[in-house]
Amino acid sequence: MEDSLVQLIAVSDWIVAVTHCRATGYFCWVITPELSALTDGETHSTSEFALAAGRGLVQCSTGPEIDFSRCRLY
Repeated sequence: MEDSLVQLIAVSDWIVAVTHCRATGYFCWVITPELSALTDGETHSTSEFALAAGRGLVQCSTGPEIDFSRCRLY
C-alpha cells in the first residue's frame, strides 16, 4: 500500500498535512513548531474531514490556556 500526500497547509509555525491510503482512508498530520508530529489517530472518510481534524489539533494546541485556579474539585 502506498500513501499519498493530498494537502499541505502552513499555519503560522505549524504544518497541517492530509495523507491518503487507498485501503484505509484519509489521515491528518500536524507538525509543531518544535518539529513534533501529531495525529488524531483516526481514519477519515474525506480529505476535508481530515483537514478539519488537523486544524482542530492546531487550535487545541495554540488556544488560550485554561485557568484552573478558579475551578472547584468535587
